[in-house]
Amino acid sequence: MTKLLLSFALLFARFAMSPMEVQAQGSDMVVLKKGPEKTIKTFTAGSQIKFITRYGSAVEGMIKVIEKDSIYIHTYDARSGYTIWGTSFWDTLSVSLSRYHISDIVELVRPSRGFGFIRNGWLFILGGLSYAILHSVNAVYLKEPIIPSTMAISGGVAATGLVMNRIHKKTVKLGHGYHLQYVPLK
Repeated sequence: MTKLLLSFALLFARFAMSPMEVQAQGSDMVVLKKGPEKTIKTFTAGSQIKFITRYGSAVEGMIKVIEKDSIYIHTYDARSGYTIWGTSFWDTLSVSLSRYHISDIVELVRPSRGFGFIRNGWLFILGGLSYAILHSVNAVYLKEPIIPSTMAISGGVAATGLVMNRIHKKTVKLGHGYHLQYVPLK
């Protein structure tokens, strides 16, 4: 038992004392900035990114490497496939490595955040319209008059939701106070 323990300790010491290879940062960075100083998001190798190019195509994938003002992205083509029994399943048909220069990116799609259904106004629209319908149905069923102030309040809530929906932005347009900055690390 002691020989086994001793040989294990010597083997462990040999690997622990052997020279270790240290790898440098394999990729540069791209930083989304608002104005000259405020950093919004940093993209490095391994980050997920979704953007729209100047040609109008939407690109989504994982960043493989960032070099010389270019982003190399793994894009996945996943589609629904069918089995012999008539059921469907998702399958990745292809994985490709695509190169995009940072000047080709015109819009970055914002990732979804918590309570997005409140921020984009759909909850207010749904709530206002639902309450107006409920009040109208109850008034007809109970043979009572429809109260205009209640209808005005529910309409105001729905209108607030519409305004919130118009204000809510799903993308960040570059060039309108926002820009991408390439940061070389090598």
